Amino acid sequence: MSADTGRVGFIGLGNMGEGMVFNLATKGFAPIVYDPRADVVARAVASGAEAASGNGDIGQRCQIVCIAVFNDQQVDAVVFGADGDEGVLAHMAAGGVLLLHPTSAPSTVFRVSEAAAAKGISVLDVPMTGGANVAARAGTLTFMVGGDTAVVARVRPVLEAMATSIFHVGPLGSGVAAKIINNFLGISQTLLVREALRLARSSGIEGNRILEIVNQGGVGSSWQSINWQRIVDQEAGYTTGKAGMVAMASKDMLLAEQLANEFSVPAPCLGALVGAGLPDIAASGLTDSGL
Repeated sequence: MSADTGRVGFIGLGNMGEGMVFNLATKGFAPIVYDPRADVVARAVASGAEAASGNGDIGQRCQIVCIAVFNDQQVDAVVFGADGDEGVLAHMAAGGVLLLHPTSAPSTVFRVSEAAAAKGISVLDVPMTGGANVAARAGTLTFMVGGDTAVVARVRPVLEAMATSIFHVGPLGSGVAAKIINNFLGISQTLLVREALRLARSSGIEGNRILEIVNQGGVGSSWQSINWQRIVDQEAGYTTGKAGMVAMASKDMLLAEQLANEFSVPAPCLGALVGAGLPDIAASGLTDSGL
C-alpha cells in the first residue's frame, strides 16, 4: 500500500464490488466496507476487510472512498444521504477522494464533484469493464478514469490492486462517457447479432455457419468470436436475461441517448435501438456480455 494513499473505504458489494474488495483486502489495503447485506459484508471481512456501521462511518474513517452502486439515484443516496443517513460526503475531511464506479450520467458526476469541492474533496469517475464479476474477482478489470491528473496519480495504487488496464481518459466526466460508449457498442452488437440469427434461422441457415461466413468475409470481430456462441445458444430458446443485467442494459442505452442529446450528436442508429431495441433487451440473454 502506498504510504500517502490513506485508508480506503468501499461502499457497495454487488457483483462487481465484492470482487474488487477482495483484491483490495488481499493486496494490503485492509478496506473498510459497507453494504446493507450482512452476508456479503461477512465474506469481505473473511477476506481481510473491516466492516463499517454505515456510509457515514466510512466517511469519518477513510481518505479514499470507492462507491460501486447501480445507478445515479443510489449514488445520490450514498453521497448525500437518504433514510436518515447523512451520507458519506458529510463526514469526509478535506483532502479526501471519492471514486465513483457506476455507469452514471456525467451530470451526476459533476453534481457530486461540485458538492465535494466545497469541502476540499476530490472526485474521479472510474467506471469499469471486464465481464460480469469474474474480472472483478480476478483483479483484471479495465478502468476508464475521468478527472485531475494529480488525483489519478494519488489513487493509482488503489486502482492497480483491482485492474490490469487503467485508462485516464481526460477531465472529469470523460470516464463515464467512455463507459457509456463502450456499453452502447456491446449492447447494440448483442441486439444486432440476435436479429441476424433470426434472419438466418428463417432462411434455413445454421447460426454458426453465419459466424464462419462473416469472419471470413471481413465483417467479423473479436467481440463476435467471444460472444457469438452464447447468443446462438440463447437465441435457440430466446431466453430471458437476468433481471439485473436487463435493467443495466436498458439504463445504459438510455444514458447513451442522453449523452447524444446533451452534445447534439446525430445518432439515428442509437435512437432506433432505444426506440425499438429496449423491448428486445427485456427478452434477451444479456448475462455474460462482457460489459
